[in-house]
Amino acid sequence: MSNHLFISIFSFFNKLSSHIKVFILTLIILTCTCVGLSINRDSLEMINNKSFVTPVISYLDLKRPNNAKVIFLGSSRIASCIKRDLFSKLSGIEQSKILILQSNGAGTWEELLFCRKYPDLLNSNPLVIIEVAPWMFNKNFYPLGAGETAFLTWSTFQERLALPDLKLRLLLLSDYFFPHSQRRTLEEWGTIFYSLMIGKRPEPYNPDYIPEYHYKQSAYIKLATDQIFSVRNQIKAMGNYQFAEYKAEYLNRLINIVEKKTKKIVILQPPLRNKYIDVIEGIQELTAANLIYLDYIFTLNNENVHSIVWNRPEDCGLNDSAIIDYGHFNNEGAYLFTQRLFNEIKKLGLIELNAYSGKEAAISPQDNISGLKKP
Repeated sequence: MSNHLFISIFSFFNKLSSHIKVFILTLIILTCTCVGLSINRDSLEMINNKSFVTPVISYLDLKRPNNAKVIFLGSSRIASCIKRDLFSKLSGIEQSKILILQSNGAGTWEELLFCRKYPDLLNSNPLVIIEVAPWMFNKNFYPLGAGETAFLTWSTFQERLALPDLKLRLLLLSDYFFPHSQRRTLEEWGTIFYSLMIGKRPEPYNPDYIPEYHYKQSAYIKLATDQIFSVRNQIKAMGNYQFAEYKAEYLNRLINIVEKKTKKIVILQPPLRNKYIDVIEGIQELTAANLIYLDYIFTLNNENVHSIVWNRPEDCGLNDSAIIDYGHFNNEGAYLFTQRLFNEIKKLGLIELNAYSGKEAAISPQDNISGLKKP
């Protein structure tokens, strides 16, 4: 039966004109190519550093760390306010087992992506600290929920379907079956082919990364004066605020994934400069939006999930001098914040007591800082 069908199709094909034959063959080749690209999205994206999260994914794919004891997930702010050397000193945990996975365009979807792609990260029952901020849940900010290249590559069909913007939804759904996001130049295809053949991936992400502005004055000045990070521009992330249920769902899914492996989860909001908070509190719509966001964050609390929300620096014993722009911490501020956060985590009973040095508890944050090797 199958042979007869094949002969019939072949006979029919021979009767077609040459132009139609070329068209059909071209269509078949394109279809096979698109299916191949869709199936191998992860491999092709691995060497594309245009995505905000690709460097971290590349590192995790290379190293497959499975013995982490503490994992921080968040934006560039999480890298600015956490000092691994001090956290290691206070907790007794090796620095190599403290991971800070940060994406410069981070939102709730990127944080979910890290643990969804690499569930082995959670096998050692780590403490997982997830950074949150109001803008991450704004329906009218970062419409794709992530850096566009990353979302086009790694988002699921359901996540694309959940986007409220019809135009973006159609774009993403079409890309799911016809991956125009994987278009490359001839040189890029050569690089992809070479990487796949030799079985190597780049290692652009450094887990020991220290923000340049923590030790380089010119970088500090550049960040402090960069209008992109000015209070005025950052407040735009709260403009026309509408709480996005689908972005909250990303965080819910992340918590569900983590809870299956560990019972130590912290939802963390680091503080912002007072000027930023003053602007929010001075606009009724933004104040109302912030309350909606906070109500959601506090509903996440249970025996496994603990929220730590600090709006102003004073909420955690600091002041504006710890922060450079609207919310990135300077070097000393990061050390002070790390100790303050550690104290709070210890109070919640999320750090093993036998790993904690009681001697350090009696030392002031300033003394702890001076005893460490700074960059």
